[in-house]
Amino acid sequence: MYKLTLAATVAFLGLSASAMAGQSWNVTEEGTSGIKGAQGVWAVNVQGDKLSGTADMQLTNGNPLSYKVDGAIKDGVYTVTISDRTDGKKGCVWTGHTPAGGGTQTHGLIGEAQCEGVKLILRAGF
Repeated sequence: MYKLTLAATVAFLGLSASAMAGQSWNVTEEGTSGIKGAQGVWAVNVQGDKLSGTADMQLTNGNPLSYKVDGAIKDGVYTVTISDRTDGKKGCVWTGHTPAGGGTQTHGLIGEAQCEGVKLILRAGF
């Protein structure tokens, strides 16, 4: 009986530990002019200096936007490739970092994403 309880506890803790690697980030995308383009959530898994996940966003016109994120963290800088965007933007790479004070955002990450033909500003709070 005790072995069964111990095995169940170990299995539960193992599942909980792997689930803890997952994070939800509230993300806003806007054009460089400051006009908001989309907002939603990134479901991110961070393991060491690597991250991956998916985005479920909503465009300002109400249409859904989804994509994949995959990247690395080095010296506090997040470099993330954004792929398979349902809005057709291609070649997007976001470089995010903690805010450098003086602005309205005091935590999370902020940075620019360079896509083919367009530049976006992304803010992530977690």
